[in-house]
Amino acid sequence: MIPPAPGRGGRLAGAMSDALLLVAAGLFAGVAGGDRALLLAGTLVAAGLGILLRRFGGARTRPFAPVPVLGGLGLAAVVSPLGLVPALAAGAAGLVFLLWLADDPHRPARGVRRAGAGLLLPALAVAMSWVSALLLPPGSATVGVAAGLLAFAIGAVAFLVARPRLFDREEALTS
Repeated sequence: MIPPAPGRGGRLAGAMSDALLLVAAGLFAGVAGGDRALLLAGTLVAAGLGILLRRFGGARTRPFAPVPVLGGLGLAAVVSPLGLVPALAAGAAGLVFLLWLADDPHRPARGVRRAGAGLLLPALAVAMSWVSALLLPPGSATVGVAAGLLAFAIGAVAFLVARPRLFDREEALTS
């Protein structure tokens, strides 16, 4: 078995996940409410700072790259009103944040592929919430679907926790 390269190198490594993170953070901040221009600017600056730290930061500062991104998304979540569109945008932004974390340019290539099992549960939860919010009629059916989703999520978490090697199977690098 040939071990993966220690990093993809180059300026474009991880550029797609960086762009997706900026779009998702901007979308979530745009629908979150409050002073939209200020919130949009703050969230995009926080995401940009996280991207810059991850790409150009040193070995000591690189692990802190998710902190400003999480802070910006958290700020948007705090001021966001309760509603269908902000909740769906928050779920999508959270999933993109997890994808961005998995696609680190300083780790071996194929990070999203290795983290696939760990990303499967959040992706299913976001997909189910979008489908149930957009396709099901309001009323008692929604409560039944929510109970079914909760039971499924608990079962999936139990399955994944029982198999910790599924979360991140990064191959050992040989020097």
